[in-house]
Formats: sequence, structure tokens, C-alpha cells
Amino acid sequence: MQKKQILAAAGLMALTLAAHAAGQWSVSAGYDYTSGDYGGDTTTTIHTIPVTINYLDGAWRTTVTVPWISVTGNGSVIPGPGGPMSFSSGGSSFGMGWRAPSSSTVTNTGLGDVTATIGRALFSQSKGFYEVSARVKFGTADPDKYLGTGENDYALQFDGMLGDDKVLPFFTLGYYITGDPAGYTYNDVPYGSVGLMFRNAPGTSVGVGYDYRSTTIDGTDDLQQISAFYGWQTQSGWNGNVSGLVGLSNSAPDVGFNITLGRVF
Repeated sequence: MQKKQILAAAGLMALTLAAHAAGQWSVSAGYDYTSGDYGGDTTTTIHTIPVTINYLDGAWRTTVTVPWISVTGNGSVIPGPGGPMSFSSGGSSFGMGWRAPSSSTVTNTGLGDVTATIGRALFSQSKGFYEVSARVKFGTADPDKYLGTGENDYALQFDGMLGDDKVLPFFTLGYYITGDPAGYTYNDVPYGSVGLMFRNAPGTSVGVGYDYRSTTIDGTDDLQQISAFYGWQTQSGWNGNVSGLVGLSNSAPDVGFNITLGRVF
């Protein structure tokens, strides 16, 4: 099954690259770090290096992301939708059902969950930016290494950004359908974000945001976190982003940061 998922994701990436002659495409790479105890006794640290190909053709957007990940922990927390998924409840019990956590802290590395997104911009005549999108997370990460569930997940999302050229409030509303490993059922959950972005010097922006996701696992709390970011772009096509986050609940990492560098062609 995993080989078929990898081939499907690779096929989507090949189609994205092949189509660039008619539209605009970009490539980016980044580094993402999160760390937290998620209400338990063991700290889980996740390092992610994602490579993303993005293709724009009019109002349509296609994005494919292939991540390499490293997870240090006992398996009670794994990478999941919109952030790590905690299987601990106050550090006293585990409700994983399909697999027990390790008795010791281990580090595992490998391919993460490949994602593919198709989005379409809406209300092109209005002020601001709005997009509806659908995303598939292929279960390419190895569940035996605590790198993922091994199942496909699906999401529908609506994004908006409004305001003038200097101050831009933004929001995200989505619904996540989580694949269930044998013998276990995850909750399908709503999620969302709100924030404010400021454009100051030409080509640069700063902002803050608040993220929320209902719990995918009964017995754990909802994910809540705040973040701040700084982004820039140059006339030659280069762009970048630096961000940091602080968790507000046990289901969120305690701290995290990300840096991304990309190029538009």
C-alpha cells in the first residue's frame, strides 16, 4: 500500500512539473522544529525538512509537499494533521488502541506523509484574497517507526485575507477527515486560524496568528497555539519566511519554529 501511495504522490508531482510551461511554478525547502511533552512525562522532538512544488495557472493552484522527518520520543506523539497528535491523557494513560508506545525514548527518521493540494481562488473582482482547497495526506510515513498512522487523511479548507495593502486580517476554516488504522477510530475534526498581517517595507511582512483544532483523540484536549512570522520576497523571485510558535494546550507543542526559502520561476 505504501508503495502505491508514494507512486501516486510522485505522479502528481510529475504532472505539476510538466505543466509549468503554461503557468507559474515555484519550489521551496524548509526546516521545521517542534518540541513538547504534550501533557505526558516524555518530551517529543520533531524535525521536518519539507520540499514543496507549487504550480499556479490562473485561479487554480496545485501543491505537492514531500517531507523528510525525524522524531525523538516514545511513540505517544506522532506527526499529524495541522501539528503533532498526542495520544497521552494527562500523562497517565494512552488510548492508542492500534499500538503501544515504546518503553524508552528512541529516534526514528524517514519519509514523512506526502501531501497534495488543489485550490481555486474565488471572488477575483473583490478586494482581498479567498481560496477553497482540498488536500490529501498520503500515509507514506512508516507507522512502525512512529512517523505517522500509515493511513490517508483528507481535508477541505477555506482561506481568506482582506483589508488594505498595509493591514490584512486573515482566517482559515477547515474540516479534517482522519484515516483510521485497524482497530482504532480517530475523530474527524474542524480546525481554523485567525491572524493579522502587516506589510511594512516593500516586499516584507510581519504577522501574528492563533490556531485551533478539535482533538482527534478522545481523552485529550483541543490543540491551541499562537505564532508570529516574518516574510520577505525579492524582485528576482526569491522569497522566505521565518516563524515561531508557543503552545497553549497539552495537545500543542511547547515551542517550535520554521524557516522556509523558495524561488518563483
